[in-house]
Amino acid sequence: MVKRTAQLCALPLLAAFVFACGSDAAPGGPGTPTAGAASQPRAGASPTAGSGGAYAPPNGGGSNNVAGGAGASGGAPPTAGAGGGAEAGGSAGASGAVGLAGASGAAAGGAGAGGAGAGGAGIAIGAWKNPILPSYNADPQIAMFGGKFYIYPTTDGFADWLGTKFHAWSSPDLAKWTDEGVVLDLGPGVSWADDKAWAPGIAFKGDTYYFYFCAGQAIGVATAKSPTGPFKDVLGHELVKQGAYGVQAIDPYVLMDDDGRSYLYFGSSSSARVVELNEDMISFKGTPQTITIGGFREGSVAFKRNGKYYFMYSVGDTRDAAYNVAYGMGSSPMGPFTKPAVNPVLAKNDAQGILGTGHNSVLAMPNGDYYIAYHRFAIPNGDGTHREVCLDKLEFNSDGTIVPVKPTR
Repeated sequence: MVKRTAQLCALPLLAAFVFACGSDAAPGGPGTPTAGAASQPRAGASPTAGSGGAYAPPNGGGSNNVAGGAGASGGAPPTAGAGGGAEAGGSAGASGAVGLAGASGAAAGGAGAGGAGAGGAGIAIGAWKNPILPSYNADPQIAMFGGKFYIYPTTDGFADWLGTKFHAWSSPDLAKWTDEGVVLDLGPGVSWADDKAWAPGIAFKGDTYYFYFCAGQAIGVATAKSPTGPFKDVLGHELVKQGAYGVQAIDPYVLMDDDGRSYLYFGSSSSARVVELNEDMISFKGTPQTITIGGFREGSVAFKRNGKYYFMYSVGDTRDAAYNVAYGMGSSPMGPFTKPAVNPVLAKNDAQGILGTGHNSVLAMPNGDYYIAYHRFAIPNGDGTHREVCLDKLEFNSDGTIVPVKPTR
């Protein structure tokens, strides 16, 4: 199981990092590869001129930073932004970042657990403490629409990951989070599956939000005119059937490239799958191709930064304290991706009691800052079905490689 366009002040932003869906499970459960199992994608917002990066938030456990109350918020359509370098990403359920239009000279203030800063273009980033969401949540997909941040997680805390509903969480500043309620309920909303609601991804194109979700170990797609739904199953059947393409069909993640093309990543096995989406965002252009990279298990995430494509993924079993995130880099969204020597880039910290760190998504801000949303074992007494969502800064070296993340409490 595992596991976007906004307007702030005068600066339109295009943001969406969908990734992160996938955690491993017991045989027949999320993250456990089975013969002929299918895979999953991730969605993002459509890029525009001056697009800069993508963002997607996670949900997690704990009573911190919760605003309370619900209210739908519509997303502003994407437009060209001033300044910032071109970057693209996908919807984060697992796994991509969507481009944000960046204003040149935007202030860079750093933000993180215990810190606050400016995200640029009038975006005020608050000070948060991990976990950023209350209760049990996992596989966070973080995104930004209409000047607000959103996280679409797996609702955790069920034996065998048998959840049936998806929630959306919203925030004005990455610190205070509001539960916007159920955005998709498998019971009344999906005819072909009743449970195993896992690791969603989100994307925005035109005037429509595309919600890619796992159900019954298959992948579906639902649409809405608001980032808080309600989402309706647009196909009435699976987009990726259980057992299709030789992988477990979970963890969808969408990358929306700066040339207007969109890609869906998915799958849990020893390799991932990627396929270009048609303009309608609900069908494939061609057949899913294989991505092979050392240690891959699930939770695909893809984004583009400074002309380079990044493919992040989770290694191991989500029930294992050593569950971690690794990545590769390449020149094409379809791969191949080369794994840098310094890996993993997110791992446990025994001294702090931080365990089971994985299934991430990525958010790119207009000022060039990046954030990583992920889950870990709940503190205290968490495990592979009792997880919480966290957020930390994602830094890069001068050569574009990722600096290992220091998970915070």
